[in-house]
Amino acid sequence: MRLKAGDRPLYLPLQFERSDIFPRECITVRPDLHIMVSFGTLPERTERETGTTAPLFELSYNRKEMICGEVDRRPVEFRPGYASLGFLEQTSGHSEYARGDEVRFYSIWVGPKAFDGFCQAVCGDNSAGFDSFQKGAYHCCAFQSDAREERILSSLDRSFDPGTDKMDHLLLESQILELLSLNIGRLFGNKQPDARLNRLSRTDVERLILAREILLSRLESPPSLLELSRMIQINDCKLKRSFKHYFGKTVYEFVREQRLERAFSLLQNGSHNVGQSAFAVGYTNISHFSQAFRKRFGFSPRALTQRGE
Repeated sequence: MRLKAGDRPLYLPLQFERSDIFPRECITVRPDLHIMVSFGTLPERTERETGTTAPLFELSYNRKEMICGEVDRRPVEFRPGYASLGFLEQTSGHSEYARGDEVRFYSIWVGPKAFDGFCQAVCGDNSAGFDSFQKGAYHCCAFQSDAREERILSSLDRSFDPGTDKMDHLLLESQILELLSLNIGRLFGNKQPDARLNRLSRTDVERLILAREILLSRLESPPSLLELSRMIQINDCKLKRSFKHYFGKTVYEFVREQRLERAFSLLQNGSHNVGQSAFAVGYTNISHFSQAFRKRFGFSPRALTQRGE
């Protein structure tokens, strides 16, 4: 079931004020598995109060600017490039947004019994589940997203882009289950988030996010590392090190990946042919573009255009 802003809320033990942005869409994937999608640009300064009325697990992804808030009166940050895992009892949350802030946020909500079932399915162990990770009213951890995860999220971005009316619910379910499987595996593997993340100041994080936005706006002709460092007022050595640490990939890797993702969208939409897509994202050699595209997606760009014929 797919609900949009203004429709009646899903049955979830959540308290929130519905708006044109929060959430923009709510989808029941399974009876005890839901995804809420919030996206848009804030027309004015906004404060939000949310809450849970029963235990829930949340897997969330922030695809735009860092979001700061509080849950159970504890400060929390949702960073781009990370999966945030939250185990909630009955508690409340608060967040603030400035005018002009851009939001794209995915919240995957799972009931405790369903979460226990997923744990058993992933790890074959029925002795550990929601209660094993729940600590107090709110417990959270974060894991850096990997390339496989980013591929799924990029597909979700395309599915929820404004103007997209058709939704492949079977594909959506498989993508959400894959994201859950990845992160449950991380929980049981006891892979803790890198402690060095805390060494980045909030100013550093804001500058890194600005660097990411600059690169996205100039994919066809990105600035050099030195030029980018001057634009965000971080020296190039720190930029190189911090960008890799925060986003999980080098500046070069990020640009290459985003170029190919954008080319994929252009080809899929049928608005560009192979050569036009390559040039639109900064490739001057179509052969090199085709090789990189095949390596990234497992098939040639021409094969993608033929699928839509």
